[in-house]
Amino acid sequence: MSIVRNITLLLCVTWTANSLADSTYEALQFGKYKQQIVSDLKRTCHPQKKVSDEVWANKILSNEDNKGYIREARIALERSNEKNYWDAISKVECPEM
Repeated sequence: MSIVRNITLLLCVTWTANSLADSTYEALQFGKYKQQIVSDLKRTCHPQKKVSDEVWANKILSNEDNKGYIREARIALERSNEKNYWDAISKVECPEM
């Protein structure tokens, strides 16, 4: 009985560790994509004021259409589709700053 219990415990710990590792990696990937998108949008839109990336991202995402274009850009990045990425970035409406 204790062997079955130990094996079950080992499987649970292994599964949990894999889940945590996957979610950490996904968070890092998301951060990388977000950083690239914000950087490319700043290059495309040329904001007049010096603003933080967080303020810039929030200003862009305040427009509902932009949210969809940003989502398209992120998906294109995940799929390594540069053409679709730049198509989506070019559709984003630059905010007044």
